[in-house]
Amino acid sequence: MTMTHVGVTDLNRTSTEAHGRIRFAPSVLLTKAEAFGACQALADADRQLLRSGRIPEAMALGDLFELLEQRLASVTGPE
Repeated sequence: MTMTHVGVTDLNRTSTEAHGRIRFAPSVLLTKAEAFGACQALADADRQLLRSGRIPEAMALGDLFELLEQRLASVTGPE
């Protein structure tokens, strides 16, 4: 599979050209299963990227995983 890097500016331009202006919701609600699925997908992809030597990409996914994990922990609180 060939991976193509798409920058945020590329997405903005494509989205604007195809759909006009896009407005994002102030928050995103996920079910517990969706949140855990997202964390699992990030962790799996991070490991695969590390194994293939794609360190910067793996680090970016690792950072996103940590952000998601922190946000989930702040919502659920300490046990």
